[in-house]
Amino acid sequence: MALLVRDLDRHYRPGAELRPEADYRRIMEETIASHEGTRFVLARDARGQNVGLACVAILRPGRDLRGLLYLKDLYVVEEARGAGLGTRIIRFLAAFAVRNGIGRMDFTTDHGNIPAQRLYDELGGVVKQKVHYTLPTEVLDSLAAEWSAT
Repeated sequence: MALLVRDLDRHYRPGAELRPEADYRRIMEETIASHEGTRFVLARDARGQNVGLACVAILRPGRDLRGLLYLKDLYVVEEARGAGLGTRIIRFLAAFAVRNGIGRMDFTTDHGNIPAQRLYDELGGVVKQKVHYTLPTEVLDSLAAEWSAT
C-alpha cells in the first residue's frame, strides 16, 4: 500500500520531490495500527500485484443516522487503467456501504481530472454545488500555535 500511496503522490505532483519510501511505509503502518478511521481497499491484478488503492473513512452519525463513506483517494496505476478497476472498487465500496447501513458515499475530484469525472458520471455520481475548503499545513500550524497560546 505504501508504494501505491507514494505513486499516487507522484501522479498528482509530477516532478515534485517526494518523501523517502520509508516515510510512506511508516505512516501506513501507524495509520493501520492506530485504527484512526482510515480504511484501505486494494485491487490486485491476475498476478497478485497491487495495482489499485482506495482510502476511505466512515463518518457517523450523518443524515438519518446512516452515516457516510468518504472516499478520500481512488488510484489505479497507469498501466492498469482502462481495465475497469476503478469501477470495481467503487462497486465494492457501494456494496460495503449497503451491507453496513451507510446512506451515501461522498468524494471530490480536481476540476482538471476529466478521467475521474467521466468515471463518476458513468457510475451515476451527482455533482453537488458546494464550496470546498481546505486548511493547508501552514494554516494548521498557525491555528495550532494560536490554540496553544490560549
